[in-house]
Amino acid sequence: MSRRRFLLAAGLLVAAELVAGLRIAQVMVLDHASFERMAQRQQHHTLTVPSLRGDIRTADGSILAASLERVALEADTRALRYPKVFAEAAAPLLGIKAATIERRLASGGRAVWLARHVTRQTGRTVRALAPNAVVLIPDSVRVYPMGSLAAPVVGFVGREALRTVGRAGLEHRFDTLLAGTPARYLAVRDAVQRTIRLRRISRGRPGFDLVLTLDARLQAACEAELASVLARIGARSASAVVLDPNDGRVLALASLPSFDPENPGASPHEAWCLHPVEDAYEPGSTVKPLVAAAALAAGAVRPGETFDCTKHGIRVAGHWIQDHAEPAIYTLDGIICHSSNAGMIMVAQRLAPHFLFRALTAYGLGSRTGLGFPGETPGILPSPDHWSRMSEASLSLGQEVTASPLQMAVAYAAIANGGWLPQPKLVLRASGGNETAAFAPAWRRRVMDEALAARIRSMLETVVTRGTGKEAAVPGYRVAGKTGTAQRASHGAFDHQHYVSWFAGFLPLPHPRVVIVVAIEDPVKDYWASSVAAPAFHGIAAAAVQVLGIPPTSRGVAS
Repeated sequence: MSRRRFLLAAGLLVAAELVAGLRIAQVMVLDHASFERMAQRQQHHTLTVPSLRGDIRTADGSILAASLERVALEADTRALRYPKVFAEAAAPLLGIKAATIERRLASGGRAVWLARHVTRQTGRTVRALAPNAVVLIPDSVRVYPMGSLAAPVVGFVGREALRTVGRAGLEHRFDTLLAGTPARYLAVRDAVQRTIRLRRISRGRPGFDLVLTLDARLQAACEAELASVLARIGARSASAVVLDPNDGRVLALASLPSFDPENPGASPHEAWCLHPVEDAYEPGSTVKPLVAAAALAAGAVRPGETFDCTKHGIRVAGHWIQDHAEPAIYTLDGIICHSSNAGMIMVAQRLAPHFLFRALTAYGLGSRTGLGFPGETPGILPSPDHWSRMSEASLSLGQEVTASPLQMAVAYAAIANGGWLPQPKLVLRASGGNETAAFAPAWRRRVMDEALAARIRSMLETVVTRGTGKEAAVPGYRVAGKTGTAQRASHGAFDHQHYVSWFAGFLPLPHPRVVIVVAIEDPVKDYWASSVAAPAFHGIAAAAVQVLGIPPTSRGVAS
């Protein structure tokens, strides 16, 4: 070999060694962190796993919603040597068709979900079929032990990968509290990418439990009574609210039709609606006691004054408004007792429009109650600037205004408790471990003095003893309340096919323990409140005194 060729070969070798050395230096020094991260990605896989979702319970301890511990199965498709054989063996264990498992394994991803909501024992059995390819991930399933009881209140959940997400009702409203904070796990793999184990790197926190104000027994009684009404007369929906007038606790909140929260898709979306909170209807004659209270507060009606209601109606702004009450000369008490439209209009016409408007807003009409339920309606109460010449008369009869059954329950609570409008309360507390979530304190405000409230209570008692609400009477108890048969606006107009039958009342007098409001939307076979809503009130009230242990009053209506 010539000297020239030798030197050239030597130079090339030196250059190659120099390049290799520089590359080694680059890998070991400059790119060390990058390659280390790559190796960790190949050997480690971080998983974010939701914590166990909190329970939802009634005040008397019944569980409405709970989560059960389960596992999810993840498969490493690269480590699974015989996917067809595995699929055929795993299918009967998981209750899934083998073809479905094969499709999942062939979906193109390296890590694929095989199944969720699997018991740990089943998960271990499936993992034993391919221990190098299958890993068990902590999971849970949401269950509703009481079935459809209070389902529109509780709501339901959906899934986003492993995460359970509240989709409706309290599950949605308190999703963050119920969900807690997730845990993080490290899936450690060996050099040939077999999953070895899961190692928890952060614990997370289980979700808070919600304790509601509802009484499960009373809730069930309300729903049974409403179901009986729907079976007997047919209706689009039925609502009932049972409220403690002294502290605003909602003891029952019934809405039918209902649904199965474990399978909400099997029912129409309308069944998901909590009608007594989310829907507003014309309150009809149940608003008359509020107008009477405004008239007495303004001094617009003299003691013992009478009103001529003998003409079967009254003409207002060129329109004849029919009166269904027996023609007579009535005092204000008689107007309320017999629900005279003509008499109520005469009373309302003595009030300035803005005064009547402020009186109705004081009772909560036209604004949300503060319950905090998603989708709560404020109802409709137009300002006097938008009133027509008919509006004052219409409002005094519960038309041109809408209110939810919950709003009417709150308004009647002010009559029952001596003049205080309470903020309704549905959640008693939210707690987890040693922690308790803080809620703003409930408010209440005075809307009438105690003497006026007692005067209205006396009027409403006559409705039950000798007026339109006789069917609401509960033997042994003094009951007060008001019927309301309201035409419901459909497509922007009133007709003779759409009605809402109301009864709003409380018992026992003289110190009411419960306010009960019933509303039946679009009843079919009968729409008069005296024969539809009043008997439903009776059934719920009779259950309430039993469940709550309310002793009979000294003076009640005989059976």
